[in-house]
Amino acid sequence: MAIAQARVQPVTGTHVVRVQHEGIATVDAERSKDFYCRVLGFQVLPRPAFKSGGYWLGTPGIFPQIHIIQSDVVPPGPSAPISPLTRHTCFEVADYGAMKATLERLGIKYIENTQPGGGVQMLCNDPDGNTLEFQPATG
Repeated sequence: MAIAQARVQPVTGTHVVRVQHEGIATVDAERSKDFYCRVLGFQVLPRPAFKSGGYWLGTPGIFPQIHIIQSDVVPPGPSAPISPLTRHTCFEVADYGAMKATLERLGIKYIENTQPGGGVQMLCNDPDGNTLEFQPATG
C-alpha cells in the first residue's frame, strides 16, 4: 500500500519551483561568456536588447541558466579566495571526474573538499572571482 505524500504548502504565499537563472556581474562580458561556455559547455541563448551588455548562457530548454551582466558593480576580483564560505553557485554534474578533468585541462585552479557525511565538492573561481561549486549529481 502506497503512502500518500502531503503536498508542500508554502509558508510565505509563494512556492519556488526551481532556480531559473543566476545573474553574474562582470567587468568583461566576452571573457565571462568564453569561460562559462568552455568550462560548462553552455551555449549563447537569445537575450532581449537590454541597455547593459551581456549574455544569457545555458542549454536550450534546461534550467538554470547563467546571465552574464556587463556592469559597473565591482565583482570579487581575480585574487578572491576559492571558498565554499563565500557567495557561490553550485552545479550538480553528471560526471564529477570529467568535470575535474576539464578544469585541469583548462588550467583552472580548484580545491576539493570532503564534506561531513562523505560527500565531495570541487570549487573554482570564474575570471571575476565568483566561486563555482561542483558536486556529483544526486539523481
